[in-house]
Amino acid sequence: MRRLHLFEFEDLSWFPKWLRDYGTDFLRAIADQADYYEHLVPIIKQALERTRQTTCIDIASGGGGGWEKMLQRLIPDVPDIRVVLTDFFPNKDAFDYLAQQFPNNISYYAKPVNALKVPHALKGLRTQFVSFHHFPPHQAQRLISNAVLQQSPILIVEAQERSLFTLLKFLILSPLSVWWLTPRIRPFKWRRLLFTYLIPIIPAYLLWDGLVSVCRTYRANEMLDFAHRADVDRLYIWEVGRITDKLLPVTYLLGYPVNHPSDRTGGQNMSSFTAGR
Repeated sequence: MRRLHLFEFEDLSWFPKWLRDYGTDFLRAIADQADYYEHLVPIIKQALERTRQTTCIDIASGGGGGWEKMLQRLIPDVPDIRVVLTDFFPNKDAFDYLAQQFPNNISYYAKPVNALKVPHALKGLRTQFVSFHHFPPHQAQRLISNAVLQQSPILIVEAQERSLFTLLKFLILSPLSVWWLTPRIRPFKWRRLLFTYLIPIIPAYLLWDGLVSVCRTYRANEMLDFAHRADVDRLYIWEVGRITDKLLPVTYLLGYPVNHPSDRTGGQNMSSFTAGR
């Protein structure tokens, strides 16, 4: 299926903030409910160990989806882990909610953060969950180039696949999951119920954005190609993988600087592909 970079309402600057926040609230709730990122926990832990980091700088966080379940698994082994949530359109209510759940582990950047030009003060393993597809190819490469330029390790994750079968699944499951999950989303808001059930603006906008997200999603080989173009001097070790035992496949790109000069020869072509888990 050829990639199509259609528009998503979430990306439009004029789109009402309260609607965008309700959308990212839903994405956080569905990520935690479906536990998409269960098998990424060992990968995050290993990346932190390899890069001697304890901080994750979460880029384009949306509502912070996935971190609640992942931190529950990470904290016993990495008790001093810190996650800093950032976004170009910060969902402060969602960030506050997560920070209250994990006061010793989650904080957030209240000002807008451009994923293409991350402030130098934000140091750590950059993570990005289900947002890389928002960037057209030239910006996707710039995003990775910025991490390489600042010598920041980076983990990019997409929890869908560009295929007609995935489009069909979204078409059926998106409205059903919105209607089922909305009363369970926290923090609870009455207006969310109104615009889900009586005036179904939220299900309609999430359906469109979900279908477009599928059309925009990069495949593992495309993500790795961006990485190699961004890292022309081969200063990073790059790995790609695909996890297939959830409702939707999870694809990831992990890159981190080669720590020692003696490692650089081996690191130039250290990319891998995991077919399933």
